[in-house]
Amino acid sequence: MDKLIRLTVSAWAVCVVLVAGAAVTEPAEPIGDQLWTKPPVFTAENLQTDCSAMDTGYGSGEDPNEGEYITEALVAQGYFREDVPLSFELQDALHTACEANNVPYHVALGLIEVESGFDPEAVSPAGCYGLCQLNPQYFPSGLTPAENIEAGMEYLGSLIDQYGDLGAALCAYHDGHDTGHRGYSGAVLEAAEKWA
Repeated sequence: MDKLIRLTVSAWAVCVVLVAGAAVTEPAEPIGDQLWTKPPVFTAENLQTDCSAMDTGYGSGEDPNEGEYITEALVAQGYFREDVPLSFELQDALHTACEANNVPYHVALGLIEVESGFDPEAVSPAGCYGLCQLNPQYFPSGLTPAENIEAGMEYLGSLIDQYGDLGAALCAYHDGHDTGHRGYSGAVLEAAEKWA
């Protein structure tokens, strides 16, 4: 990753030097027996030099291993976790949905574990489907696993906002409203503890 950053900074430095050189458009004027060059005048027009085609040693201007480096960095930072039984793509979708809907990530993992056992193809006897076990009476069928996550977290986030209490929101997620029983909520929160 450091190599990629250094390469990018170097490429931009070369670009700036090229732009500065291109900006010197005034010819040298003799002053007595000496030549004097006017200082460059930078304008929006002469700074619009395209450096994207500059050869950085990789042909296309990008490191072919950039995706791997980014993934490795995200794993090292704990954004992607090897112990979570979801692909990195679905983990990213879950992080994004949790952040957008103010749902704690570990709680979302606990909910998915309890609801579907992390099986994106799970279907309950009642017909609820996917990772978040969405009820087809209220959610469209045929959602991708990422869309199932997005819809489930949006719904849970709205319930957290509505009830102001995570236990009540989880109960409502499961039963349709807060029944006051916390068996399901307790199971989700217990599962969530190991993901915290």
